[in-house]
Amino acid sequence: MEVPAAVERLQASIVDGRTGSIRYRQDQLQALHTGLREESDNICSALLADTSLPGAEVEVEYYLAVDAVRHFYDSLDFEGELKAEYNVVYGKDNLLRRVGVGLVVIRPTGHTRFYSIVTPLAAAIAAGNTIILELPNTVRQVDSVLRALLTKVLDASTFYISQSDTERSILDEAVVVDQTGTETSTTLKSPLLSPAMARCVAIVDRSARIDEAAKAITAARFSFGGSSPYAPDLVLVNEFVKKEFYEACSRYATLAFAKGSSVKAASSKQSEEIRKDIEDAERKRQVSSFGSADFRLVDILDRSSPIKGLKVTGRYLLIATTSSLTDAIYNQGLESPLLAGYFFAEPSSAKYLAQFLPCRISLINQIPVHLLVGPAAPEAHDPDFHYRYSTDMFSVPRPQFVEKPPIAFQKAEELLLGSSKAVTTSTLREAAVKPLPPKNQSDNKAIGFFEQGFLTGAGVILTLVLPAVGYSTFLLGRKGLEFTRNLRG
Repeated sequence: MEVPAAVERLQASIVDGRTGSIRYRQDQLQALHTGLREESDNICSALLADTSLPGAEVEVEYYLAVDAVRHFYDSLDFEGELKAEYNVVYGKDNLLRRVGVGLVVIRPTGHTRFYSIVTPLAAAIAAGNTIILELPNTVRQVDSVLRALLTKVLDASTFYISQSDTERSILDEAVVVDQTGTETSTTLKSPLLSPAMARCVAIVDRSARIDEAAKAITAARFSFGGSSPYAPDLVLVNEFVKKEFYEACSRYATLAFAKGSSVKAASSKQSEEIRKDIEDAERKRQVSSFGSADFRLVDILDRSSPIKGLKVTGRYLLIATTSSLTDAIYNQGLESPLLAGYFFAEPSSAKYLAQFLPCRISLINQIPVHLLVGPAAPEAHDPDFHYRYSTDMFSVPRPQFVEKPPIAFQKAEELLLGSSKAVTTSTLREAAVKPLPPKNQSDNKAIGFFEQGFLTGAGVILTLVLPAVGYSTFLLGRKGLEFTRNLRG
């Protein structure tokens, strides 16, 4: 199929290296930021119309998206980049040099759509790329606002909005940002795929601050329509604090939805399927639930119920019981790795959970609000905790070396080239077999989680046993002394 003229313009810009100029990238981000500021009212009104979310959540999404543009703009250091560019002229290596990948295709998710479009767009611009944004004609008002805004403020030779899926031949040469989880091609170049169906699990230990844990978990599950990929899909609560935790969740959820703001419950196809699954499990007496038209707390009674493995969309909080930290990690059938693990416990217990339960990110005694906005972080790179995307995801390393290699490597070169009489096969062998220096560290004497438990238990036992043994010894000794005196008498 013939390549659209707009895409040909992008390809021409890649060839002429236009986006490699840091001044050009700064100008594009300036224009983007200015446009988002000037259209703030229209953008927020569109978000309210599309989602019916509370005004505070809309403002949070708008703020975080515009802040992301500021972050990537601030990351561009003109003086530093110019200095690094001329390093080789002055005999210095340019080790950190990176260049844009060329073409980036963004396929956004529906959740917090404005943020999910703006953030990777700003990161891709800052890294020095041309961009195709797939934005089909829909009833979403925010799409209409962004279509008009972005085509107005961004350079048409480096940015293009496509109303249809991009051709496979183009995708194969691009970095594809797929936030929907639908891309399955194995031929893509360095795809940034969000694991849309990966789950998040919260674990509440008996040592946790139960009220704080319940507040954080209910807020995360019920905010933004319950559609965030980082909202906890399952909560595992220690059996000794289950009742207290459930009551606290009920209290916070009821208060949240009793503030008078009429929020529309999530009504997506996925949310409706979850509702039916819960009702079916309730009929089978696998779960019991409590709530209102706004939310449901689901108490999982049968730990073998398939409902425990659901990726939840909507305002449904699934709660199951666990007997211990070990039970939570090894006996719950959790996939590996989880998208996120939220661990509410005292520090040593939380450290144990974070160490032995595989999660892409682990958070201790917190679920930050900013994490609930935007798509799941792409799998192919280290997750960016704050902005979900980084310029490194949209660039490749291109270091430049001009300095001579370290002495160890020069010896190998001198032997092969015969440029130094001091380096012979025997001296090179001697250097190779030289022992490593001693490690200068203690021999694994650190006390771990289980060792600490053992020592604590032993201490308790000795505290009880030693006084009893000592007192018994004293009594026996005194009786023996009296018996000896009687014999002598």
